[in-house]
Amino acid sequence: MENKFISRDALRKRKARENETPNQCETRLAKQRESRQQKKAREDAEEREARVARDKERKRVKLAAETNEQREKRLSYYRERRNYLKNIQNTMDQDLNSQRQQPQQKF
Repeated sequence: MENKFISRDALRKRKARENETPNQCETRLAKQRESRQQKKAREDAEEREARVARDKERKRVKLAAETNEQREKRLSYYRERRNYLKNIQNTMDQDLNSQRQQPQQKF
């Protein structure tokens, strides 16, 4: 790690995060999510465009710098996630179809 100055406040917060319970972590993450959502909701079109442009550039740089191993890992995770979501959708579709067929069979 480079010799960068880290403020006492940052160290205090890091130490607190390391020592928090899972319940405290969950609460903190929920608050962070909520504040990010509120911040996004308050931004105007110009700020949103700037944020989206920064995000795209950050992703482009990250993908350009990744190794073959990192790329394979990312794509593998993507494929697994896609299959997982497909399976969930198929299960939901089957459940809906079976629910639709049950009332018809009662007549």
